[in-house]
Amino acid sequence: MSRRQPPRDEEEVVRELRAEAALSREEATLYLRLLREGRVPSSQRESAKGLLEKGMAIISGDGESVIPVHPRLGIANGYRTWREAMVREINQRRMRVDRLILELIPLYEAATEKNRGAEAAEQ
Repeated sequence: MSRRQPPRDEEEVVRELRAEAALSREEATLYLRLLREGRVPSSQRESAKGLLEKGMAIISGDGESVIPVHPRLGIANGYRTWREAMVREINQRRMRVDRLILELIPLYEAATEKNRGAEAAEQ
């Protein structure tokens, strides 16, 4: 037995898909359309590119349609894709920060050494 609930306001669902699944407005709207209609022609593959990359849609076996992935898997795939991108960005930022630290240490050490020399000369 299917648990069918009346859908919420579409704009509310689009907003939530954008916020929680990191979809653009167009991707969220297309994903809802795919879920409602079950497929769109492969001629719309370009507009579905983001959903395909996020694992929220696939190309049908005959190559003639874009079809949705079940929301349980599709949204989880979208989240995983977002999470991996965030982890990559965090790691890249850490490397940039480490490089900046290494660049700034000599400045700090030179100033500290200069100040020590000035203090020793005063005594």
